[in-house]
Amino acid sequence: MVPVPPPLSPPLCTLPPGPGPARFVCYCDAEGTGAKDQGGFNFYVTDAAELWSTCFTPESLAALKARFGLSAAEDIIHRFRAACEQQTVTFTLLEDGASLTLSGGPLALDLNLSKVPGPETASRLQALTLGLAERVCSMERWLTATEETAASPRKSPRRVGPQQFLPDPDPQRGGPGPGVRRRCPGESLINPGFKRNQPVV
Repeated sequence: MVPVPPPLSPPLCTLPPGPGPARFVCYCDAEGTGAKDQGGFNFYVTDAAELWSTCFTPESLAALKARFGLSAAEDIIHRFRAACEQQTVTFTLLEDGASLTLSGGPLALDLNLSKVPGPETASRLQALTLGLAERVCSMERWLTATEETAASPRKSPRRVGPQQFLPDPDPQRGGPGPGVRRRCPGESLINPGFKRNQPVV
């Protein structure tokens, strides 16, 4: 039985995109229990020391949806996941904050971010670290179970019924197989069934 993969986690990506070293982690997070179902969530960007957030309010989130034709928070998360996969997320530090751009769609999503105060930054970075560790452990458990399943020998079905054997073609290993006619004494090898006349002694 193939192990069930872990559930799809909230999207995140490292910035800048590409093969170079990462400087920031960009992710989205719901604000409280059931907040995502109510449309309340934020985007975050961190360098593991400082944290920036979109700081959405219900009014600003509604204005963002209306501006880009988004019907729910899931639409924004879907846009973010697609931008992460396509490596079209751009983060820019400004004098009074930062900006986050999600490209790759019909319209680029431009978001303004503000710096999060120190005490809140510490608690959110702790939650991010523990969440990432749980995701890594869950993925490793799934990979281990998948490798064990692939390495286990597969049982081949056995046929039920009498075994069929081919006749032995080697006469030295026994008598002739079924269907082989035994030659009678005096029978001609050239014309089977015709007996030669035996000489009278």
